[in-house]
Amino acid sequence: MPSSKRGWVGGLVTCVIPLGVGLGGVLGAFMGPGQWRLLFLIGLAPALIVLLVRLWVPESPRWLVRQGRYDEARKSLAWALQVDPKALPMPDARTLGEPVKTNWFDLFKYPRSLAVSWLGNAGAQTGAYGISLWAPTLFVLILKVSPQEASKMFILLTVSGFIGRLCFSYLSEKIGRRNCGGLLGFGAAVLIVLAGYNYNTMIFGVSAFWLILAAAMFFVDGGFAIVGPYAAEVWPSHLRTSGMGSAYGFGGIGKIIGPLGLAMIVGSSNFVKPDVPLDAIPLAFVYLGAWFALAGVVYYFLGIETKGKSIEQIDKELGVARA
Repeated sequence: MPSSKRGWVGGLVTCVIPLGVGLGGVLGAFMGPGQWRLLFLIGLAPALIVLLVRLWVPESPRWLVRQGRYDEARKSLAWALQVDPKALPMPDARTLGEPVKTNWFDLFKYPRSLAVSWLGNAGAQTGAYGISLWAPTLFVLILKVSPQEASKMFILLTVSGFIGRLCFSYLSEKIGRRNCGGLLGFGAAVLIVLAGYNYNTMIFGVSAFWLILAAAMFFVDGGFAIVGPYAAEVWPSHLRTSGMGSAYGFGGIGKIIGPLGLAMIVGSSNFVKPDVPLDAIPLAFVYLGAWFALAGVVYYFLGIETKGKSIEQIDKELGVARA
Protein backbone atom coordinates (compact mmCIF):
# COMPACT_ATOMS: atom_id res chain seq x y z
CA MET A 1 0.00 0.00 0.00
CA PRO A 2 1.22 3.56 -0.60
CA SER A 3 2.40 5.33 2.57
CA SER A 4 -0.51 7.77 2.42
CA LYS A 5 -3.04 4.94 2.72
CA ARG A 6 -1.18 2.33 4.79
CA GLY A 7 -2.82 3.21 8.10
CA TRP A 8 -6.29 3.56 6.57
CA VAL A 9 -6.18 0.22 4.74
CA GLY A 10 -4.41 -1.56 7.61
CA GLY A 11 -7.15 -0.40 9.95
CA LEU A 12 -9.92 -1.45 7.55
CA VAL A 13 -8.52 -4.99 7.50
CA THR A 14 -9.20 -5.24 11.24
CA CYS A 15 -12.83 -4.14 10.81
CA VAL A 16 -13.98 -7.64 9.90
CA ILE A 17 -13.02 -8.90 13.38
CA PRO A 18 -15.97 -7.28 15.23
CA LEU A 19 -18.25 -8.53 12.44
CA GLY A 20 -17.29 -12.06 13.46
CA VAL A 21 -17.84 -11.23 17.13
CA GLY A 22 -21.19 -9.71 16.25
CA LEU A 23 -22.18 -12.80 14.30
CA GLY A 24 -21.32 -14.87 17.38
CA GLY A 25 -23.56 -12.63 19.48
CA VAL A 26 -26.43 -12.98 17.03
CA LEU A 27 -26.08 -16.76 16.91
CA GLY A 28 -25.81 -16.97 20.69
CA ALA A 29 -28.94 -14.87 21.06
CA PHE A 30 -31.15 -16.94 18.78
CA MET A 31 -29.76 -20.46 19.15
CA GLY A 32 -30.93 -22.65 21.99
CA PRO A 33 -28.66 -23.40 24.97
CA GLY A 34 -28.15 -26.98 23.80
CA GLN A 35 -26.78 -26.01 20.36
CA TRP A 36 -23.30 -24.91 21.38
CA ARG A 37 -21.71 -27.66 19.26
CA LEU A 38 -23.32 -26.19 16.14
CA LEU A 39 -22.01 -22.78 17.17
CA PHE A 40 -18.48 -24.20 17.34
CA LEU A 41 -18.89 -25.77 13.90
CA ILE A 42 -20.03 -22.46 12.39
CA GLY A 43 -17.01 -20.77 13.97
CA LEU A 44 -14.70 -23.33 12.39
CA ALA A 45 -15.97 -22.90 8.83
CA PRO A 46 -14.44 -19.44 8.10
CA ALA A 47 -11.04 -20.71 9.25
CA LEU A 48 -10.93 -22.86 6.14
CA ILE A 49 -10.48 -19.65 4.14
CA VAL A 50 -6.96 -19.50 5.57
CA LEU A 51 -6.07 -22.54 3.47
CA LEU A 52 -7.17 -20.72 0.32
CA VAL A 53 -5.07 -17.69 1.27
CA ARG A 54 -2.06 -19.95 1.84
CA LEU A 55 -2.46 -21.45 -1.63
CA TRP A 56 -3.38 -18.28 -3.51
CA VAL A 57 -1.51 -15.31 -2.01
CA PRO A 58 2.27 -15.10 -2.61
CA GLU A 59 4.82 -13.94 -0.07
CA SER A 60 5.64 -10.25 0.28
CA PRO A 61 8.06 -9.00 -2.40
CA ARG A 62 10.08 -7.21 0.29
CA TRP A 63 10.45 -10.39 2.30
CA LEU A 64 11.46 -12.39 -0.77
CA VAL A 65 14.08 -9.77 -1.68
CA ARG A 66 15.53 -9.95 1.82
CA GLN A 67 15.83 -13.71 1.36
CA GLY A 68 17.64 -13.27 -1.95
CA ARG A 69 14.74 -14.81 -3.93
CA TYR A 70 14.64 -12.08 -6.57
CA ASP A 71 12.73 -13.90 -9.33
CA GLU A 72 9.96 -14.84 -6.87
CA ALA A 73 9.89 -11.25 -5.62
CA ARG A 74 9.29 -9.98 -9.15
CA LYS A 75 6.48 -12.51 -9.67
CA SER A 76 4.91 -11.55 -6.34
CA LEU A 77 4.93 -7.85 -7.22
CA ALA A 78 3.51 -8.61 -10.64
CA TRP A 79 0.71 -10.58 -8.98
CA ALA A 80 -0.14 -7.58 -6.78
CA LEU A 81 -0.01 -5.14 -9.71
CA GLN A 82 -1.80 -7.58 -12.03
CA VAL A 83 0.83 -7.30 -14.75
CA ASP A 84 3.09 -9.74 -16.58
CA PRO A 85 6.25 -10.41 -14.49
CA LYS A 86 8.34 -9.77 -17.61
CA ALA A 87 7.05 -6.19 -17.62
CA LEU A 88 8.94 -5.52 -14.38
CA PRO A 89 12.72 -5.25 -14.02
CA MET A 90 14.56 -7.95 -12.15
CA PRO A 91 15.71 -6.73 -8.70
CA ASP A 92 19.39 -5.84 -8.76
CA ALA A 93 21.23 -7.83 -6.09
CA ARG A 94 24.18 -5.45 -6.24
CA THR A 95 21.99 -2.45 -5.40
CA LEU A 96 19.90 -4.21 -2.76
CA GLY A 97 22.88 -5.69 -0.96
CA GLU A 98 23.25 -9.07 0.67
CA PRO A 99 20.15 -10.92 1.96
CA VAL A 100 19.34 -9.94 5.54
CA LYS A 101 19.46 -12.72 8.13
CA THR A 102 17.28 -12.02 11.14
CA ASN A 103 17.52 -13.23 14.69
CA TRP A 104 14.70 -13.07 17.23
CA PHE A 105 17.06 -11.52 19.77
CA ASP A 106 17.54 -8.56 17.40
CA LEU A 107 14.19 -7.28 18.69
CA PHE A 108 15.91 -6.22 21.90
CA LYS A 109 18.23 -3.91 19.95
CA TYR A 110 15.25 -1.58 19.49
CA PRO A 111 14.01 -0.90 23.06
CA ARG A 112 11.65 1.90 22.07
CA SER A 113 9.92 -0.23 19.45
CA LEU A 114 9.80 -3.06 21.96
CA ALA A 115 8.22 -0.92 24.68
CA VAL A 116 5.65 0.71 22.39
CA SER A 117 4.47 -2.47 20.67
CA TRP A 118 4.65 -4.87 23.64
CA LEU A 119 3.30 -2.61 26.39
CA GLY A 120 0.73 -1.02 24.09
CA ASN A 121 -0.60 -4.45 23.16
CA ALA A 122 -0.54 -5.63 26.78
CA GLY A 123 -2.56 -2.63 27.96
CA ALA A 124 -5.10 -2.75 25.15
CA GLN A 125 -5.57 -6.53 25.17
CA THR A 126 -5.86 -6.84 28.96
CA GLY A 127 -8.60 -4.24 29.08
CA ALA A 128 -10.37 -5.37 25.91
CA TYR A 129 -10.50 -9.06 26.78
CA GLY A 130 -11.57 -8.24 30.31
CA ILE A 131 -14.55 -6.33 28.95
CA SER A 132 -15.40 -8.72 26.11
CA LEU A 133 -15.27 -11.85 28.27
CA TRP A 134 -17.00 -10.37 31.31
CA ALA A 135 -19.68 -8.15 29.80
CA PRO A 136 -22.29 -10.81 28.87
CA THR A 137 -21.97 -12.49 32.28
CA LEU A 138 -22.18 -9.16 34.07
CA PHE A 139 -25.36 -8.34 32.16
CA VAL A 140 -26.84 -11.57 33.53
CA LEU A 141 -25.67 -10.83 37.09
CA ILE A 142 -26.53 -7.14 37.23
CA LEU A 143 -29.58 -6.83 35.01
CA LYS A 144 -31.05 -10.27 35.77
CA VAL A 145 -31.49 -11.17 32.10
CA SER A 146 -31.14 -14.54 30.40
CA PRO A 147 -27.89 -15.51 28.61
CA GLN A 148 -29.71 -15.18 25.27
CA GLU A 149 -30.86 -11.65 26.18
CA ALA A 150 -27.31 -10.80 27.30
CA SER A 151 -26.05 -11.91 23.87
CA LYS A 152 -28.54 -9.57 22.22
CA MET A 153 -27.34 -6.71 24.44
CA PHE A 154 -23.74 -7.43 23.46
CA ILE A 155 -24.60 -6.83 19.79
CA LEU A 156 -24.77 -3.07 20.50
CA LEU A 157 -21.23 -3.21 21.90
CA THR A 158 -20.06 -4.99 18.77
CA VAL A 159 -21.66 -2.41 16.47
CA SER A 160 -20.01 0.38 18.46
CA GLY A 161 -16.63 -1.36 18.13
CA PHE A 162 -17.08 -1.74 14.37
CA ILE A 163 -17.89 1.95 13.97
CA GLY A 164 -14.89 2.74 16.15
CA ARG A 165 -12.58 0.73 13.92
CA LEU A 166 -13.81 2.58 10.84
CA CYS A 167 -13.24 5.93 12.55
CA PHE A 168 -9.81 5.04 13.93
CA SER A 169 -8.75 3.73 10.50
CA TYR A 170 -9.65 7.11 9.03
CA LEU A 171 -8.15 9.13 11.88
CA SER A 172 -4.83 7.31 11.68
CA GLU A 173 -4.10 9.21 8.47
CA LYS A 174 -5.56 12.49 9.73
CA ILE A 175 -4.16 12.94 13.24
CA GLY A 176 -1.42 10.30 13.25
CA ARG A 177 -0.83 6.98 14.98
CA ARG A 178 0.47 8.45 18.26
CA ASN A 179 -2.57 10.67 18.75
CA CYS A 180 -4.91 7.81 17.87
CA GLY A 181 -3.14 5.54 20.34
CA GLY A 182 -3.51 8.14 23.07
CA LEU A 183 -7.18 8.60 22.17
CA LEU A 184 -7.73 4.85 22.38
CA GLY A 185 -6.11 4.50 25.79
CA PHE A 186 -7.39 7.57 27.59
CA GLY A 187 -10.88 7.49 26.05
CA ALA A 188 -11.36 3.83 26.97
CA ALA A 189 -9.94 4.33 30.48
CA VAL A 190 -12.35 7.15 31.35
CA LEU A 191 -15.46 5.40 30.04
CA ILE A 192 -14.60 2.01 31.54
CA VAL A 193 -14.17 3.52 35.00
CA LEU A 194 -17.38 5.51 34.52
CA ALA A 195 -19.25 2.32 33.59
CA GLY A 196 -17.95 0.55 36.69
CA TYR A 197 -19.22 3.26 39.01
CA ASN A 198 -22.64 3.25 37.32
CA TYR A 199 -23.24 -0.50 37.18
CA ASN A 200 -26.57 -0.17 39.02
CA THR A 201 -27.75 3.16 37.53
CA MET A 202 -30.78 3.38 35.25
CA ILE A 203 -31.45 6.18 32.73
CA PHE A 204 -35.09 6.36 31.62
CA GLY A 205 -35.45 2.69 32.41
CA VAL A 206 -32.31 1.70 30.48
CA SER A 207 -29.11 0.42 32.10
CA ALA A 208 -26.42 3.13 32.19
CA PHE A 209 -23.86 0.35 32.57
CA TRP A 210 -24.88 -1.10 29.21
CA LEU A 211 -24.97 2.26 27.42
CA ILE A 212 -21.61 3.45 28.80
CA LEU A 213 -19.97 0.15 27.91
CA ALA A 214 -21.34 0.51 24.37
CA ALA A 215 -19.76 3.98 24.16
CA ALA A 216 -16.53 2.65 25.64
CA MET A 217 -16.31 -0.07 22.98
CA PHE A 218 -15.89 2.67 20.38
CA PHE A 219 -12.42 3.16 21.91
CA VAL A 220 -11.84 -0.30 23.44
CA ASP A 221 -12.45 -2.28 20.26
CA GLY A 222 -12.20 0.51 17.71
CA GLY A 223 -8.67 1.30 18.81
CA PHE A 224 -7.48 -2.09 17.56
CA ALA A 225 -7.49 -0.53 14.09
CA ILE A 226 -4.33 1.12 15.45
CA VAL A 227 -2.94 -1.52 17.82
CA GLY A 228 -2.32 -4.20 15.22
CA PRO A 229 -1.03 -2.25 12.20
CA TYR A 230 1.00 0.16 14.35
CA ALA A 231 2.76 -2.74 16.08
CA ALA A 232 4.27 -3.55 12.67
CA GLU A 233 5.12 0.00 11.63
CA VAL A 234 7.37 0.75 14.63
CA TRP A 235 9.86 -1.97 13.65
CA PRO A 236 12.54 -1.91 10.92
CA SER A 237 11.49 -3.83 7.83
CA HIS A 238 13.64 -6.91 8.51
CA LEU A 239 12.00 -7.34 11.94
CA ARG A 240 8.47 -6.22 11.10
CA THR A 241 6.73 -9.58 11.17
CA SER A 242 8.67 -10.83 14.18
CA GLY A 243 8.08 -7.58 16.03
CA MET A 244 4.34 -7.47 15.34
CA GLY A 245 3.87 -11.16 16.15
CA SER A 246 5.85 -10.94 19.37
CA ALA A 247 3.94 -7.83 20.45
CA TYR A 248 0.57 -9.48 19.93
CA GLY A 249 1.81 -12.60 21.67
CA PHE A 250 3.13 -10.62 24.64
CA GLY A 251 -0.14 -8.71 24.80
CA GLY A 252 -1.92 -12.05 24.96
CA ILE A 253 -0.94 -12.32 28.62
CA GLY A 254 -3.85 -9.93 29.10
CA LYS A 255 -6.20 -12.84 28.47
CA ILE A 256 -4.79 -14.35 31.67
CA ILE A 257 -4.02 -11.39 33.92
CA GLY A 258 -7.34 -9.70 33.12
CA PRO A 259 -9.63 -12.17 34.91
CA LEU A 260 -6.86 -13.28 37.31
CA GLY A 261 -6.11 -9.73 38.43
CA LEU A 262 -9.79 -8.92 38.86
CA ALA A 263 -10.29 -12.04 40.98
CA MET A 264 -7.32 -11.17 43.22
CA ILE A 265 -8.42 -7.55 43.65
CA VAL A 266 -11.94 -8.37 44.76
CA GLY A 267 -10.95 -11.43 46.79
CA SER A 268 -12.81 -13.97 44.67
CA SER A 269 -11.75 -17.62 44.64
CA ASN A 270 -12.84 -17.97 41.03
CA PHE A 271 -10.09 -16.94 38.58
CA VAL A 272 -12.03 -17.82 35.44
CA LYS A 273 -15.32 -15.92 35.53
CA PRO A 274 -16.64 -12.82 37.37
CA ASP A 275 -17.96 -14.58 40.47
CA VAL A 276 -17.64 -11.40 42.55
CA PRO A 277 -19.79 -9.24 44.82
CA LEU A 278 -21.54 -6.52 42.82
CA ASP A 279 -20.22 -3.75 45.07
CA ALA A 280 -16.68 -4.74 44.02
CA ILE A 281 -17.37 -4.00 40.33
CA PRO A 282 -16.21 -0.33 40.47
CA LEU A 283 -12.76 -1.34 41.75
CA ALA A 284 -12.56 -4.12 39.16
CA PHE A 285 -13.28 -1.64 36.37
CA VAL A 286 -10.68 0.77 37.72
CA TYR A 287 -8.21 -2.10 37.28
CA LEU A 288 -9.23 -2.52 33.62
CA GLY A 289 -9.17 1.24 33.09
CA ALA A 290 -5.61 1.41 34.39
CA TRP A 291 -4.47 -0.98 31.67
CA PHE A 292 -6.05 1.22 29.01
CA ALA A 293 -4.38 4.26 30.56
CA LEU A 294 -1.03 2.44 30.29
CA ALA A 295 -1.65 1.89 26.58
CA GLY A 296 -2.51 5.57 26.14
CA VAL A 297 0.66 6.73 27.91
CA VAL A 298 2.87 4.35 25.93
CA TYR A 299 1.42 5.22 22.54
CA TYR A 300 1.25 8.98 23.05
CA PHE A 301 4.51 9.64 24.90
CA LEU A 302 6.77 6.88 23.59
CA GLY A 303 5.24 6.23 20.19
CA ILE A 304 7.09 6.75 16.93
CA GLU A 305 4.98 8.70 14.46
CA THR A 306 4.77 6.76 11.20
CA LYS A 307 1.96 8.61 9.41
CA GLY A 308 2.79 9.27 5.76
CA LYS A 309 6.31 7.82 6.04
CA SER A 310 7.61 5.20 3.66
CA ILE A 311 9.08 1.94 4.87
CA GLU A 312 12.51 3.26 3.92
CA GLN A 313 12.01 6.46 5.95
CA ILE A 314 10.95 4.48 9.01
CA ASP A 315 13.97 2.19 8.64
CA LYS A 316 16.27 5.19 8.40
CA GLU A 317 14.81 6.85 11.50
CA LEU A 318 15.05 3.66 13.51
CA GLY A 319 18.60 3.18 12.35
CA VAL A 320 19.54 6.72 13.43
CA ALA A 321 17.80 6.19 16.77
CA ARG A 322 19.72 2.97 17.29
CA ALA A 323 23.04 4.63 16.55
